[in-house]
Amino acid sequence: MAESRRIYIGLPAFNEEIALPRLMSRIDAFSKSSGLPIATVLYNDGSTDATLPIAREWSARLPLVIIDGAVNKGLGAGLRALVNYAADNANDADILVVMDCDDTHDPAQIAAMLPLLADGADVVIASRYVRGATVQGVPAFRRVTALGAAALFKLIHPVHGVWDYTCGYRAYRVGLLKRAAARYGDKLIAERGFACMVELLLKLNTLGARFTEIPLRLRYDQKPTASKMGVGGNIRRLLTLMVHWRARGFGG
Repeated sequence: MAESRRIYIGLPAFNEEIALPRLMSRIDAFSKSSGLPIATVLYNDGSTDATLPIAREWSARLPLVIIDGAVNKGLGAGLRALVNYAADNANDADILVVMDCDDTHDPAQIAAMLPLLADGADVVIASRYVRGATVQGVPAFRRVTALGAAALFKLIHPVHGVWDYTCGYRAYRVGLLKRAAARYGDKLIAERGFACMVELLLKLNTLGARFTEIPLRLRYDQKPTASKMGVGGNIRRLLTLMVHWRARGFGG
């Protein structure tokens, strides 16, 4: 990895006062042990708990930029803000790693993503569906539902190198994000809910992005609060959207 390459860790956060200190401690430990040039960017999505004050406390201890959204607008707004920040402030060779803020993703997995980016990948996804992935704390029914949905996503919109279309743990080459922002402008990420993850993936695919995956280590058993998204309803909406996108030729 080039010495000048900087890694930005993007965190979309909504009411994560319990998980945030634990995650920031893990990011700090990874940064120190790896010696990598890491900066964290947190988007506060109108949190009503102590997420924002806790983030401000951490900003005095390590490189941390806070983007404060006064009103809750959903995951799409957070992802859009993080991508826009990277496109506006980072160099083409830099990396934006977006991960969940609920302490279910391990920052140390970034170390496995970087060599793949150095070898030519534009996007590296921590995937639940490749050999070696471990998923702890997710109910069996939800896992089966997610696997079935993933198979349908692959059938409707096949993307080379991708099986996990919705996981929020991804590393992006910033140069690619800049090209996507130039092409799509304000419409790069239009979806409010977790469909935004698939929307961004498909739009990057239209630019010829090279995707690859590593095995995800998901610790859902460490999640301190209940999920903020209705999984069933979100998957149904996402499938409807994907059929609509396919019908109009998007992402092909």
